Amino acid sequence: MRAIEPAQTVDITSVATLDAGVETAPKPDVRTVTFKSLALGRAMPYSIYLPPGYAPSKRVYPVLYMLHGMSGTNDEWREYGIFDAADRMIRSGEIRPLIIVLPQGDRAYWVDHALPTDQEAWGRYMAKDVVADVDERYRTVADLAHRAIGGVSMGAHGAVQLALNYPDTFSIVGAHSLVLRRFDTAPSYFGSQSDWSKRDPMQLVVAKPAMAKRLRLWIDIGKDDPWAKLAEQFNGELDTLGITHQWHEWSGDHSASYWCHHLADYLHYYDTALALENGAGFGAAVRLS
Repeated sequence: MRAIEPAQTVDITSVATLDAGVETAPKPDVRTVTFKSLALGRAMPYSIYLPPGYAPSKRVYPVLYMLHGMSGTNDEWREYGIFDAADRMIRSGEIRPLIIVLPQGDRAYWVDHALPTDQEAWGRYMAKDVVADVDERYRTVADLAHRAIGGVSMGAHGAVQLALNYPDTFSIVGAHSLVLRRFDTAPSYFGSQSDWSKRDPMQLVVAKPAMAKRLRLWIDIGKDDPWAKLAEQFNGELDTLGITHQWHEWSGDHSASYWCHHLADYLHYYDTALALENGAGFGAAVRLS
Protein backbone atom coordinates (compact mmCIF):
# COMPACT_ATOMS: atom_id res chain seq x y z
CA MET A 1 0.00 0.00 0.00
CA ARG A 2 1.34 3.39 -0.98
CA ALA A 3 0.22 6.84 0.06
CA ILE A 4 1.00 9.96 -1.94
CA GLU A 5 -0.77 13.03 -0.68
CA PRO A 6 -2.24 15.36 -3.34
CA ALA A 7 -0.65 18.37 -1.70
CA GLN A 8 2.76 16.76 -2.17
CA THR A 9 2.37 15.45 -5.71
CA VAL A 10 1.24 17.60 -8.59
CA ASP A 11 2.11 16.78 -12.20
CA ILE A 12 0.74 17.35 -15.69
CA THR A 13 -1.33 14.14 -15.70
CA SER A 14 -2.72 14.27 -12.20
CA VAL A 15 -3.93 17.39 -10.40
CA ALA A 16 -5.85 17.61 -7.11
CA THR A 17 -7.58 20.77 -5.92
CA LEU A 18 -9.23 21.62 -2.61
CA ASP A 19 -12.78 22.91 -2.69
CA ALA A 20 -13.20 26.41 -1.31
CA GLY A 21 -14.28 26.35 2.33
CA VAL A 22 -16.40 28.54 4.54
CA GLU A 23 -15.17 29.39 8.02
CA THR A 24 -18.27 28.34 9.96
CA ALA A 25 -19.27 24.89 11.24
CA PRO A 26 -17.03 21.94 10.31
CA LYS A 27 -17.23 21.32 6.60
CA PRO A 28 -16.48 18.02 4.87
CA ASP A 29 -12.99 17.72 3.39
CA VAL A 30 -13.86 17.25 -0.29
CA ARG A 31 -11.36 17.31 -3.13
CA THR A 32 -11.56 17.09 -6.90
CA VAL A 33 -8.92 14.97 -8.63
CA THR A 34 -8.10 14.61 -12.32
CA PHE A 35 -5.93 11.70 -13.43
CA LYS A 36 -4.94 9.92 -16.62
CA SER A 37 -6.93 6.73 -17.25
CA LEU A 38 -4.96 4.11 -19.16
CA ALA A 39 -8.14 2.21 -20.06
CA LEU A 40 -9.80 5.26 -21.63
CA GLY A 41 -6.66 7.03 -22.78
CA ARG A 42 -7.67 10.41 -21.39
CA ALA A 43 -7.93 12.48 -18.24
CA MET A 44 -10.90 11.72 -15.98
CA PRO A 45 -12.15 13.39 -12.77
CA TYR A 46 -13.41 12.07 -9.48
CA SER A 47 -14.55 13.71 -6.25
CA ILE A 48 -13.27 12.36 -2.95
CA TYR A 49 -14.31 12.85 0.66
CA LEU A 50 -11.72 12.45 3.43
CA PRO A 51 -13.04 11.80 6.95
CA PRO A 52 -12.44 14.01 9.99
CA GLY A 53 -8.95 13.44 11.36
CA TYR A 54 -7.49 12.30 8.04
CA ALA A 55 -4.96 15.12 7.61
CA PRO A 56 -3.12 14.95 10.96
CA SER A 57 -3.10 11.15 11.24
CA LYS A 58 -1.25 8.22 9.70
CA ARG A 59 -4.28 6.01 9.85
CA VAL A 60 -5.47 3.99 6.82
CA TYR A 61 -9.13 3.84 5.80
CA PRO A 62 -11.62 1.66 3.92
CA VAL A 63 -13.07 3.14 0.74
CA LEU A 64 -16.62 3.41 -0.60
CA TYR A 65 -17.02 4.05 -4.34
CA MET A 66 -20.43 5.47 -5.31
CA LEU A 67 -21.43 5.46 -8.99
CA HIS A 68 -23.80 7.97 -10.58
CA GLY A 69 -26.78 7.34 -12.83
CA MET A 70 -27.35 7.89 -16.55
CA SER A 71 -28.08 11.60 -16.27
CA GLY A 72 -25.57 12.25 -13.48
CA THR A 73 -21.93 13.20 -13.04
CA ASN A 74 -19.29 12.58 -10.41
CA ASP A 75 -21.08 15.23 -8.31
CA GLU A 76 -24.47 13.49 -8.29
CA TRP A 77 -24.14 11.80 -4.89
CA ARG A 78 -22.58 14.94 -3.49
CA GLU A 79 -25.66 16.88 -4.56
CA TYR A 80 -27.84 14.37 -2.70
CA GLY A 81 -25.81 15.18 0.41
CA ILE A 82 -23.73 12.04 0.91
CA PHE A 83 -20.58 13.90 2.01
CA ASP A 84 -22.47 16.05 4.52
CA ALA A 85 -24.33 13.02 5.86
CA ALA A 86 -21.17 10.94 6.18
CA ASP A 87 -19.27 13.75 7.90
CA ARG A 88 -22.08 14.31 10.39
CA MET A 89 -22.47 10.58 11.11
CA ILE A 90 -18.72 10.06 11.57
CA ARG A 91 -18.43 13.03 13.93
CA SER A 92 -21.38 11.78 16.01
CA GLY A 93 -19.98 8.24 16.18
CA GLU A 94 -22.83 6.66 14.18
CA ILE A 95 -20.44 5.20 11.61
CA ARG A 96 -16.70 4.60 11.41
CA PRO A 97 -14.44 6.89 9.38
CA LEU A 98 -14.13 5.99 5.71
CA ILE A 99 -13.13 7.56 2.40
CA ILE A 100 -15.84 8.09 -0.22
CA VAL A 101 -15.03 8.39 -3.94
CA LEU A 102 -17.40 9.59 -6.68
CA PRO A 103 -16.00 8.72 -10.15
CA GLN A 104 -17.14 10.10 -13.50
CA GLY A 105 -18.80 7.52 -15.76
CA ASP A 106 -20.54 9.58 -18.47
CA ARG A 107 -23.49 7.64 -19.99
CA ALA A 108 -21.44 4.46 -20.44
CA TYR A 109 -23.12 2.10 -17.93
CA TRP A 110 -19.78 1.32 -16.27
CA VAL A 111 -19.23 -1.58 -18.70
CA ASP A 112 -16.48 -2.42 -21.17
CA HIS A 113 -18.06 -1.58 -24.52
CA ALA A 114 -18.34 -4.40 -27.04
CA LEU A 115 -18.74 -2.85 -30.49
CA PRO A 116 -16.13 -2.93 -33.27
CA THR A 117 -16.44 0.86 -33.38
CA ASP A 118 -16.61 1.33 -29.60
CA GLN A 119 -14.18 -0.55 -27.40
CA GLU A 120 -14.02 1.96 -24.56
CA ALA A 121 -13.23 0.00 -21.40
CA TRP A 122 -15.38 1.79 -18.80
CA GLY A 123 -15.45 -1.27 -16.56
CA ARG A 124 -11.68 -1.61 -16.48
CA TYR A 125 -11.36 2.15 -16.02
CA MET A 126 -13.50 2.04 -12.88
CA ALA A 127 -12.32 -1.23 -11.33
CA LYS A 128 -8.63 -0.80 -12.15
CA ASP A 129 -7.67 2.79 -12.97
CA VAL A 130 -9.80 4.72 -10.49
CA VAL A 131 -9.07 2.30 -7.66
CA ALA A 132 -5.33 2.32 -8.39
CA ASP A 133 -5.19 6.11 -8.42
CA VAL A 134 -7.07 6.40 -5.12
CA ASP A 135 -4.88 3.75 -3.48
CA GLU A 136 -1.73 5.52 -4.69
CA ARG A 137 -2.75 8.99 -3.55
CA TYR A 138 -4.55 8.37 -0.30
CA ARG A 139 -4.08 6.28 2.83
CA THR A 140 -6.41 3.43 1.96
CA VAL A 141 -6.51 -0.19 3.03
CA ALA A 142 -5.79 -1.44 -0.47
CA ASP A 143 -7.60 -4.77 -0.59
CA LEU A 144 -11.06 -5.98 -1.63
CA ALA A 145 -12.20 -6.59 1.97
CA HIS A 146 -11.92 -2.85 2.63
CA ARG A 147 -13.58 -1.71 -0.61
CA ALA A 148 -17.30 -1.22 -1.14
CA ILE A 149 -19.02 -0.15 -4.34
CA GLY A 150 -22.51 1.23 -4.67
CA GLY A 151 -24.50 3.16 -7.19
CA VAL A 152 -27.83 4.63 -8.17
CA SER A 153 -29.89 3.58 -11.20
CA MET A 154 -27.34 2.97 -13.98
CA GLY A 155 -24.72 3.08 -11.25
CA ALA A 156 -26.51 0.33 -9.32
CA HIS A 157 -26.29 -1.89 -12.40
CA GLY A 158 -22.63 -0.91 -12.65
CA ALA A 159 -21.88 -1.72 -9.01
CA VAL A 160 -23.27 -5.26 -9.27
CA GLN A 161 -21.68 -6.15 -12.61
CA LEU A 162 -18.30 -4.66 -11.66
CA ALA A 163 -18.17 -6.65 -8.41
CA LEU A 164 -18.86 -9.83 -10.42
CA ASN A 165 -16.62 -9.06 -13.39
CA TYR A 166 -13.72 -7.80 -11.23
CA PRO A 167 -13.97 -10.13 -8.22
CA ASP A 168 -10.57 -9.18 -6.78
CA THR A 169 -11.54 -5.52 -6.38
CA PHE A 170 -14.78 -5.26 -4.34
CA SER A 171 -16.37 -7.35 -1.59
CA ILE A 172 -19.38 -5.19 -0.69
CA VAL A 173 -22.09 -3.99 -3.10
CA GLY A 174 -25.04 -1.63 -2.82
CA ALA A 175 -27.58 -1.34 -5.65
CA HIS A 176 -29.87 1.62 -5.05
CA SER A 177 -32.89 1.92 -7.39
CA LEU A 178 -31.41 -0.83 -9.54
CA VAL A 179 -31.98 -0.54 -13.29
CA LEU A 180 -31.76 -3.81 -15.21
CA ARG A 181 -31.70 -3.78 -19.00
CA ARG A 182 -32.99 -6.70 -21.04
CA PHE A 183 -31.13 -7.35 -24.28
CA ASP A 184 -33.71 -5.54 -26.41
CA THR A 185 -33.48 -2.36 -24.29
CA ALA A 186 -29.74 -2.34 -23.56
CA PRO A 187 -27.53 0.34 -25.16
CA SER A 188 -25.95 -0.86 -28.41
CA TYR A 189 -22.48 -0.86 -26.86
CA PHE A 190 -23.48 -3.88 -24.76
CA GLY A 191 -22.80 -5.76 -28.01
CA SER A 192 -24.23 -9.10 -29.07
CA GLN A 193 -26.52 -11.15 -26.85
CA SER A 194 -23.50 -13.13 -25.72
CA ASP A 195 -21.66 -9.88 -24.88
CA TRP A 196 -24.73 -8.50 -23.08
CA SER A 197 -25.01 -11.62 -20.91
CA LYS A 198 -21.48 -10.94 -19.61
CA ARG A 199 -22.56 -7.47 -18.52
CA ASP A 200 -26.06 -8.14 -17.20
CA PRO A 201 -26.34 -8.74 -13.43
CA MET A 202 -29.20 -11.23 -13.85
CA GLN A 203 -27.11 -13.37 -16.22
CA LEU A 204 -23.90 -12.92 -14.25
CA VAL A 205 -25.27 -14.33 -10.98
CA VAL A 206 -26.42 -17.45 -12.85
CA ALA A 207 -23.02 -17.82 -14.53
CA LYS A 208 -21.04 -17.02 -11.37
CA PRO A 209 -23.14 -18.09 -8.35
CA ALA A 210 -20.17 -19.00 -6.16
CA MET A 211 -18.65 -15.59 -6.78
CA ALA A 212 -21.94 -13.85 -6.04
CA LYS A 213 -22.26 -15.76 -2.75
CA ARG A 214 -18.97 -14.25 -1.57
CA LEU A 215 -20.32 -10.72 -1.89
CA ARG A 216 -22.19 -8.72 0.72
CA LEU A 217 -25.08 -7.44 -1.39
CA TRP A 218 -27.83 -4.87 -0.75
CA ILE A 219 -30.64 -3.95 -3.15
CA ASP A 220 -33.32 -1.32 -2.60
CA ILE A 221 -35.96 0.23 -4.82
CA GLY A 222 -39.09 2.34 -4.52
CA LYS A 223 -42.47 0.65 -4.85
CA ASP A 224 -43.46 3.21 -7.50
CA ASP A 225 -40.16 2.96 -9.39
CA PRO A 226 -40.75 1.98 -13.04
CA TRP A 227 -37.80 -0.43 -12.75
CA ALA A 228 -39.20 -2.19 -9.67
CA LYS A 229 -40.62 -5.20 -11.53
CA LEU A 230 -37.25 -6.31 -12.90
CA ALA A 231 -35.58 -5.64 -9.56
CA GLU A 232 -38.20 -7.85 -7.90
CA GLN A 233 -37.42 -10.58 -10.43
CA PHE A 234 -33.72 -10.25 -9.62
CA ASN A 235 -34.50 -10.54 -5.91
CA GLY A 236 -36.40 -13.75 -6.61
CA GLU A 237 -33.57 -15.06 -8.77
CA LEU A 238 -31.07 -14.46 -5.97
CA ASP A 239 -33.33 -16.31 -3.52
CA THR A 240 -33.62 -19.25 -5.91
CA LEU A 241 -29.84 -19.40 -6.31
CA GLY A 242 -29.32 -19.25 -2.56
CA ILE A 243 -27.41 -15.97 -2.76
CA THR A 244 -27.69 -14.14 0.56
CA HIS A 245 -28.58 -10.47 0.16
CA GLN A 246 -30.55 -7.62 1.70
CA TRP A 247 -33.71 -6.59 -0.14
CA HIS A 248 -35.63 -3.40 0.62
CA GLU A 249 -38.69 -2.20 -1.30
CA TRP A 250 -39.70 1.11 0.22
CA SER A 251 -42.31 3.71 -0.59
CA GLY A 252 -41.11 6.14 -3.24
CA ASP A 253 -40.12 6.37 -6.86
CA HIS A 254 -37.00 6.85 -8.99
CA SER A 255 -36.08 10.33 -7.82
CA ALA A 256 -33.64 12.45 -5.85
CA SER A 257 -36.09 12.74 -2.95
CA TYR A 258 -36.04 8.95 -2.52
CA TRP A 259 -32.22 8.74 -2.55
CA CYS A 260 -31.77 11.72 -0.24
CA HIS A 261 -34.25 10.22 2.21
CA HIS A 262 -32.26 6.97 2.44
CA LEU A 263 -28.69 8.30 2.65
CA ALA A 264 -28.38 7.35 6.32
CA ASP A 265 -29.69 3.83 5.54
CA TYR A 266 -27.06 3.43 2.85
CA LEU A 267 -24.20 4.70 5.01
CA HIS A 268 -25.24 2.48 7.93
CA TYR A 269 -25.27 -0.51 5.56
CA TYR A 270 -21.77 0.15 4.20
CA ASP A 271 -20.40 0.79 7.68
CA THR A 272 -21.88 -2.45 9.03
CA ALA A 273 -20.82 -4.48 5.98
CA LEU A 274 -17.24 -3.22 6.20
CA ALA A 275 -17.15 -4.01 9.90
CA LEU A 276 -18.49 -7.54 9.33
CA GLU A 277 -16.12 -8.14 6.43
CA ASN A 278 -13.15 -7.15 8.56
CA GLY A 279 -14.22 -8.07 12.08
CA ALA A 280 -14.45 -4.32 12.83
CA GLY A 281 -10.69 -4.33 12.42
CA PHE A 282 -10.46 -0.98 10.72
CA GLY A 283 -11.40 0.91 13.89
CA ALA A 284 -14.42 1.35 16.09
CA ALA A 285 -16.82 4.24 15.66
CA VAL A 286 -15.95 7.09 17.98
CA ARG A 287 -17.39 10.52 18.58
CA LEU A 288 -15.15 13.25 17.14
CA SER A 289 -15.13 16.72 18.64
